[in-house]
Amino acid sequence: MAIPDASMEFSKFDDLNDELDFLFSSYFKNRRSVLMPSEKGWKPNTDMYETDTELVLTVDIAGISSSEIKIHLQRNILILRGIRREPIHEAKRKYHKMEIDFGPFERRIELPCSVGADGGIAGYSLGFLEIRLPKLEKENQQHIEIKIL
Repeated sequence: MAIPDASMEFSKFDDLNDELDFLFSSYFKNRRSVLMPSEKGWKPNTDMYETDTELVLTVDIAGISSSEIKIHLQRNILILRGIRREPIHEAKRKYHKMEIDFGPFERRIELPCSVGADGGIAGYSLGFLEIRLPKLEKENQQHIEIKIL
C-alpha cells in the first residue's frame, strides 16, 4: 500500500482555502461590516512590527494627499483617518474592474505594547505611510496627534 504524499493532501486544502478567500473577498469587498461598526469606509492594509526600541506601522495609502491623513493615539489604540478622493475624469468610462477603494476611511489598530507620543514620527513616501512610535514601559494614557512630515 502506497503512503499518500502529505504535501499533495495539504495542497488541496490550500487550493480550497484560496478559492474561499477569493469568493468571500469578492462578495464582501464593498460592503460595510456589521461586525465592526466603529471602522468607517474602506480599510487600508497595514503591517506592524516591533524592535527593541520602537513599534513600526506601515500603511498602504497610495493616492492620498498627506494633508488628508490624521493620526491619533488614545491609550493603546492608534486611529488613522483620511480620505482618498476619486479622480475626476471628463470622458465617460465603462469600468470592467474596479478594485481601488475611494472615499473616507478609519482604521483603529490595537497596539501590542505601550508607546509614547514624544519622539513618534510619521513619513509618507511612494504610497506608504510609516509610523514609528517609541516603546514605553508604562501605559500611555494621553490623547495625542502625530503630524506627518
